[in-house]
Amino acid sequence: MTDLRQFQQFIAVAELLSFRRAAEVLHMSQPPLTVAIQKLEETIGTRLLDRNRHTVRLTPAGEVFLVEARRAIAQAEIAIESARRAASGMFGTLRLSFVPSAALDLLPEVLRTFQREYPAVKLILSGETSGRQLELLRRGDTDLALVVPPVYEARDLSLDILCEEELVLAVPAEHPLARRKRVRLEELRAEAFVAFPFAEGPGYSGVILAACQRAGFFPRVVQEAAQMQSIVTLVAGHLGVAIVPRAMTRVQARGVVYVEVAQARTTLRYPLVLASLAATDNALVGAFVAVARRTLAGLRGKDGRSGGAAA
Repeated sequence: MTDLRQFQQFIAVAELLSFRRAAEVLHMSQPPLTVAIQKLEETIGTRLLDRNRHTVRLTPAGEVFLVEARRAIAQAEIAIESARRAASGMFGTLRLSFVPSAALDLLPEVLRTFQREYPAVKLILSGETSGRQLELLRRGDTDLALVVPPVYEARDLSLDILCEEELVLAVPAEHPLARRKRVRLEELRAEAFVAFPFAEGPGYSGVILAACQRAGFFPRVVQEAAQMQSIVTLVAGHLGVAIVPRAMTRVQARGVVYVEVAQARTTLRYPLVLASLAATDNALVGAFVAVARRTLAGLRGKDGRSGGAAA
């Protein structure tokens, strides 16, 4: 059997056409190099080099073997580098699920940065509610989930708090509040609400319910929808008002106006978390979390906002 060391030794002799000079380059003495080349020829069953006391030249078989030996060394280096890249999280597949409105704001910039830094990584993306994402994560169908906390019974998970997202009020264009730049949450006590189902996103819905209760009322929900785009459509149809992620302001919806909503002189916000299995061996998970954090820090530095999107 031949090994890569023998290939390297043969290549050195074939390129320099000198056992002495090849031995110097390989940092070995000449007799062991001569023996190694002889063993290689015995293994192959033919002479690769014609040599005498003064000259060394390649045989026709040696010329062919030189081409293939170089190719074998190059392929071995590729294999080694590929293994190193995979171990460091630079190669492979990452399955990422996310709350759909993240695709409007946070996610595109993070994905652009990640693909620029890890071009050999294949990303498989899916948009799901937080509850559904955690189900898929624990089942092993995704590697990383972008969710709204709280995450219950999270002992098997690793949670990285990523950012906070601002909430705004969506109202029909003809609504009196549509002429306002900002409204206080307590001013909405008499309004009919279109809401995101609590069962689909208890973290997101819980933030809104708790804020309304602190403002002295419980929202009167007349309609629910599990997709933010559907909620905005229902608002346009005058079924009620809705509190939605600021990311939804990027959606041009006819008949809907977005108004800032505040509580106790601060804007209403909710957190966003990257969740993964604590026992994961996919190094790309940590790589993506690091890129997401760095990307968001850069975005905050540019415009002073708190982060991305969710729900």
